[in-house]
Amino acid sequence: MIEYCSDRRPEPAAIAELCRAALLNRPVDDLERIERIYAASNLVFTAWQGDRLVGVLRGWTDGGFDAYICDLAVHPDVQRQGVGRRLLELACGNRPQVQFILRASQIAREYYEHLGWQKIENGWFQPRTS
Repeated sequence: MIEYCSDRRPEPAAIAELCRAALLNRPVDDLERIERIYAASNLVFTAWQGDRLVGVLRGWTDGGFDAYICDLAVHPDVQRQGVGRRLLELACGNRPQVQFILRASQIAREYYEHLGWQKIENGWFQPRTS
């Protein structure tokens, strides 16, 4: 049984462990940075199997026009069980006036198309320097 929460923030070590398992490229060796990243995000939804974190979605929204999904990680043990889809539904589902954008990792590109997300070409970004 998987429980979904919006009010349960995981510990940075649990997030790092999940990101490693899901092959999500995040600063998993810098727990203080992970803590800052999650503390500053106003969209955080989690999936739990008992006390074990098995899924996380992190992002930001202004609540009325735009939103950005930063992280979607699902543990390989529960992939293909609808966990990622459910986390996206929780984040996006009750916000019809908000446009959601995300950057997919190479291994997840086809996943979002499968869920009905539309590819965009009109974006720009300033890369990290560290």
